[in-house]
Amino acid sequence: MNLIGEYSGDQENGRYHGKGVYKLENARYEGNFRNGEFHGEGRMFVEGGSFQGIWRQGKLVEGCFVFKDDLKHKRVEDKKEWDYCTSSDPRFYNEILEGVKVGDKLRHQSAHRYATSLPKGCYDTIDGYFDPKKHTVFSYDNNEELRIPDKREIDWIKEHCRIGLD
Repeated sequence: MNLIGEYSGDQENGRYHGKGVYKLENARYEGNFRNGEFHGEGRMFVEGGSFQGIWRQGKLVEGCFVFKDDLKHKRVEDKKEWDYCTSSDPRFYNEILEGVKVGDKLRHQSAHRYATSLPKGCYDTIDGYFDPKKHTVFSYDNNEELRIPDKREIDWIKEHCRIGLD
C-alpha cells in the first residue's frame, strides 16, 4: 500500500496539527492531528466502513469499526452475545433496521453487492466465499484463492455465514 498521502488542513511548525483530512490510496482520515499524528477525535474511512473514535499518537484508543450500514462492531467474548445472522435469527443488521421480523422472508441473500454470486453450497464470508468441498475461500471477482482457513475459522463460517441455496 502506498503510504504517501495528500493532506489538507491546519498546520503548525510545518506539521499536521489541528483539524484536517489525510488521503491515502485506499483510505481517508478526517479529524484531529497533533504533531503530525492522528490525535483526538477522528474517523479513518476504509473499504467497508470506518474506524471512528479517539486517537492518541496515531493509534485508535477508544472507539470501534462502523460498517457502511452503520452497524458498530462489538467484541464478542461469549457466543451468546452475537444477536444477528445466527441460525435462530438469520437476519442481517440492515434487515433488522428495515423491520424484517424473525420468521419473515429475508430480503437479502448477502449484505454486499455479490449477493447473487454465492455458489450453491458455499458460504458467504463477505471478502469472498468459502467452498467446503475445497476447504478454501475464493474471491467473488475472479474466483482466485484468497486463503485456506484453519479449522476454527471453518467452524465459525459454518455457524455464522449464509449458505448459497440456489
